[in-house]
Amino acid sequence: MHGRHCSFGLLLIGLASGLTTGAARAEGWIVTVGGRIAAYPPYEGAGHDVFVPSPMLSVRRADSPDRFEPPDGGSSLALISNRYVVAGPLVRFRLSRGDTGKLTGLDTIGFAAEPGAFLELWPTNWLRGRVEGRRGIVGHQGWVGDAALDLVHTGKRWSASIGPRIGYGDATYFDTYFGVTPAEAARAPFINTPYEPGGGRRYTGVEVALARHLSKRWVTTFDVGYHRLAKTAAVSPIIEVAGSPNDLSAGLSLTYSFNVFK
Repeated sequence: MHGRHCSFGLLLIGLASGLTTGAARAEGWIVTVGGRIAAYPPYEGAGHDVFVPSPMLSVRRADSPDRFEPPDGGSSLALISNRYVVAGPLVRFRLSRGDTGKLTGLDTIGFAAEPGAFLELWPTNWLRGRVEGRRGIVGHQGWVGDAALDLVHTGKRWSASIGPRIGYGDATYFDTYFGVTPAEAARAPFINTPYEPGGGRRYTGVEVALARHLSKRWVTTFDVGYHRLAKTAAVSPIIEVAGSPNDLSAGLSLTYSFNVFK
């Protein structure tokens, strides 16, 4: 959700270099490719969902544990992957925000890309902690971070996960998506109150996923999530007039896994 995000461009670059250098020091790599159709808000607090198909790609060392990964992590390149630690680069995207309807008069926000890195800790095979840090390079120039904690079941036919989510952002990010400048308030017919939110917590929420293993290599996964905007964002005139503090998402994916350099 929230600019969910397949990390395809960065991953293709990382895949080429990572597989070349990594093949010499590992037995091989497990590559998972597939597609996903999802409904989610184009940006946080949008108040509506869009249906977006997207490719999926993840790469991990073949000698790493075979565990179910909650799909809201998007695509990933695990440069570090062992029993306890998984880490690597990623990039997430957010769709643009126009200046039509009740948003008339506000500055438009272009398509946003947020490259960064993720770190997962697995104290056991049924408990995963994950943190991400990213910075906008187009669309916005702010810093954002997300954290997750999941109970994970990995089975031969069925796998599942459930856990809480929380996100943070700096003042630059909040000003872009939730702030209203005096100039915008002066020209906007529906939103006429300036607002400077500052930074802090973006949302809290929960994600649930259920996967069916069609075979050893084919897996289909259904996931659903709910995020509630934090007060600083929720009381923005933009959200009160033209959006919603409640973000819902749902997705269905089909993936295929195979070995390379084995």
